[in-house]
Amino acid sequence: MVADKERSEHMAMTTDETKSGEIDKIKSDLQQLRDDLGKLLGHIGSYSKGKLGSTREKVSAAVEDVGERAYDRFQGTGQQVTDRSRQALDASRDAVQHKPLTYVAVAFVAGMILASLFEWKRS
Repeated sequence: MVADKERSEHMAMTTDETKSGEIDKIKSDLQQLRDDLGKLLGHIGSYSKGKLGSTREKVSAAVEDVGERAYDRFQGTGQQVTDRSRQALDASRDAVQHKPLTYVAVAFVAGMILASLFEWKRS
């Protein structure tokens, strides 16, 4: 009986030691997992920052390119408008020089029509 009691106490101690050893191993594994996760998150963070910087540079270059093209088109359109308005002004000067009395008469009639419209609105 005493032997059985000693044997069960010995087994209980061995079981407690085994449990304690397993708990220590689990704690060690958890700590290793935390360390690995921290490293992984650090790598992911630096990878994301690198990708974000690269993407930001690409978007910035694309926006700059579109801006330059839009500015060039705007300048081209402005130049075309300027050229066409000069052509129209030159054409109207030539027409007035060739037929000055006709244009004076047209201006007089237009003035009379406007004057009668304004006079009609007053009454």
